[in-house]
Amino acid sequence: MTIHESCFDRLAAAYPNQQEHRTAWLQSWADLENGVVSRTVDWFLKNWARCPTLAEFKAETSKERDRMKIASRREQTDACSYCVSGWVVTDWEKWFAHPCEACRPEQHDRWLTGKYLPT
Repeated sequence: MTIHESCFDRLAAAYPNQQEHRTAWLQSWADLENGVVSRTVDWFLKNWARCPTLAEFKAETSKERDRMKIASRREQTDACSYCVSGWVVTDWEKWFAHPCEACRPEQHDRWLTGKYLPT
């Protein structure tokens, strides 16, 4: 049994009327990473009373992928020994800082070229 099949079984256990749509769901998940499918199923089981449609599920997988990227970046930033939470502080009194080159390379490159807009 694949991870996708296991995830569908968890979804079908909570929403039994979906069992007949197994093939369609599994085919729609073919291009998705295992972790994204698993975490999205968990999210729906925790937050929804009814079974999502395929379109609702796919929309949530996009949001889940974004949440996973943010969490991964946060872990990378937290582990960096060159900065404080992704920032290299150049003046502690005035709190001048710039994005860290080691853990936030995209932001650092934009900062160097003058295109960085803090959020």
